[in-house]
Amino acid sequence: MLNKKLFIVIPASGNLPGKLNELEGVANEGQSDKLEIDRAGCAKRSYVNNVYSFHGRTLVADMPANLSTLTDMAADEEMSDFTREELKMEVTKFGIQLANILNSRTELNGTYEILLYDDSSQDLAAAILDRLAEGTN
Repeated sequence: MLNKKLFIVIPASGNLPGKLNELEGVANEGQSDKLEIDRAGCAKRSYVNNVYSFHGRTLVADMPANLSTLTDMAADEEMSDFTREELKMEVTKFGIQLANILNSRTELNGTYEILLYDDSSQDLAAAILDRLAEGTN
């Protein structure tokens, strides 16, 4: 079963794997069709996301790479004075603000699902399966 929404995966810790298919039981099935949008001063900026399968489900998913900057800041507490607790708060704020931005773009309604989950107590596959089971897909 293919889920047509883009799952934007945001682990509360801010720790992003290099590729989702590096996680156990997740396989890369290819890429989505290219989407071109005029954005940030660039005409027809191209966006392509990976398609993954696991547990009999197929979906499009991506992780916001700019979260790596927050994680890097927290890694150097002495220099940045940015603690792990502050990182969790900032990641949550990031997820909320991203949702606000995307919700304001009516042409994107129903095309994405933001998955902010606590990766210290739940693995990604379980978080996605739980979300799919909620029927919000």
